Amino acid sequence: MTGPLQILIVGADPQLADECESALVSLAGEEPVFHRVADSRQAVEIARSRRPRLAIVEMGTDLARLKAVVADIAAVSPETLAAAAFRPELFGHDVSESGLLIEALRSGVRDFLRRPVSAVDLGQLVERLRRQGPARPARWGKIVSFISNKGGVGKSTLAVNTALALAVRYPERVLLIDTSLQMGVCAAMLDLEPTLTLTDAARERDRLDEMLIRQLATVHSSGLHLLAAPSSALEGSEVNDDLISRVLTLSRRAYDYVIVDTFPLFDAVVMAVVDASDVAYIVLENVVPTLLGATKLLSLLDSVGFPRDRQRIVINRYATHSGCLRPTDVALRLNRDVDHIVPYNRGLIAAANLGRPYLSRTWRFSRCGQRLTEIVDDVAELSPVHPELNGKGARAVPADAEPNA
Repeated sequence: MTGPLQILIVGADPQLADECESALVSLAGEEPVFHRVADSRQAVEIARSRRPRLAIVEMGTDLARLKAVVADIAAVSPETLAAAAFRPELFGHDVSESGLLIEALRSGVRDFLRRPVSAVDLGQLVERLRRQGPARPARWGKIVSFISNKGGVGKSTLAVNTALALAVRYPERVLLIDTSLQMGVCAAMLDLEPTLTLTDAARERDRLDEMLIRQLATVHSSGLHLLAAPSSALEGSEVNDDLISRVLTLSRRAYDYVIVDTFPLFDAVVMAVVDASDVAYIVLENVVPTLLGATKLLSLLDSVGFPRDRQRIVINRYATHSGCLRPTDVALRLNRDVDHIVPYNRGLIAAANLGRPYLSRTWRFSRCGQRLTEIVDDVAELSPVHPELNGKGARAVPADAEPNA
């Protein structure tokens, strides 16, 4: 192994981390970096950003929870070895020790540590990792989200068109997830009537895996897969941020691209989407009220630690009417470069109303279509299946650029 050993410790019991740290103090030559987290969502974020070599997960009788945590970590960091830490008293007279351990192995656990964790047991585990050599990270799909704190700016239109155009290039390898739980419109924009939605994912959360994700998706004629929003606000109440995090981590194992449409409100669900996103497109219009809201949204993203190099600014429905701001004004107000400018086009609105995405027709050759295609190209550069691409993400559009409608 090269560099310090990264160890992720997942569990509500703070003594578990203390036991592991004390055990490794006596091991010569090891100066591990520990990451302590209490819940699965924090574990996923650390696993995705730090790529720990070892994850030690607290094990109880709730094996469904253990399976979910291990699967989520594996989804974002396949090279991480998962070990379950258990107390001997977990196995009472009426509990089969071998049965529980076998079920844990089926959940993706690769090793076990008896508590309190000893230097001998943990040392042997670390030695096995050392003999295996550096882990070879697997490729996984990229998650791209479209967000805004104001409705009516065309965010869903951009998400649907981006997803569809990618699916035309890479059939069956693109998933569009509509996380606008109260009023999802992606299905209507694709002229689809899904029989399964995110609500079904919530109701099957204990057996949710990559195969089930694909089974829950509705297939469009373009080859695009859609995991639709709940059919009603009441059903939407069954979906929470923990489920969304799990759906996203599993989806990136099943698809090369996962495009996410969101509700125009920065709540826990949208926060879960942003946490998982490789890139987030912030959609706004060149009018003052929307710009003021976008400024607050960008400040919020900064405050929660979402890196600026994973943010893209899109001026959608760009208009040159009197009173509308120029791209230079928008860039100045935001103190950011504008990455994309999509001009106002009535055909784009008509396409959404008809359920026939703009980029699925000959309109893709229009100037508006070309600007939309630039977003698609930038997302495609994030592809994990094309290592020759540089993966730099979106190209910045000069702030004084003037699109032609």
